Amino acid sequence: MSLETSIKYLTERGVTAKRISQTRYSLHVDGKRGSNLDEVSEGYVFHCWDCVPGPSSDDFEVTFPELDDALLAVWYFYFGESVQVNGWNVPMHRQPHWSLGKVAYRIANAVHVNCPQFKAIEESRAANSVVLSSPVGGRPRSEGRYAIALRSQFIACPAASKDARTLVLRRDLEEAYVVGDPR
Repeated sequence: MSLETSIKYLTERGVTAKRISQTRYSLHVDGKRGSNLDEVSEGYVFHCWDCVPGPSSDDFEVTFPELDDALLAVWYFYFGESVQVNGWNVPMHRQPHWSLGKVAYRIANAVHVNCPQFKAIEESRAANSVVLSSPVGGRPRSEGRYAIALRSQFIACPAASKDARTLVLRRDLEEAYVVGDPR
């Protein structure tokens, strides 16, 4: 199936698509943020990048080797909802680079901290991202802003029940914290 045929399929199901070039489409659904789907040599890149220079905690860029996987990510991004994983509402549809297996693993191994402890952790990660993004010896770092942001930004996930605690996942899924005191 070609990208053009696939875009037609998405438009029949409520996604508005505008062809930007032969290999790029701008996508959106009324009331939701826009995105782009590009065909590249490595496959298909699905991305939202609204913050300049960015990325913000909502911006992402994911390359899928198969068109079907990219289309599923687009569909889920616009029409999916948070999923419940171990008692937490996780917005996986807004983080297409996450895998369910890794999310479940991180949640199962989350570190329990109070609010001041998490604030210190968050500040430490933010300070580290400034150091990582600074040039070395006048040369820019080879690691991109996006990879650095994934290690320094967190996504909050509320409990599925009436729990005052919040699950906080680092965007690269290398850390997870349950923040707050259990009642």
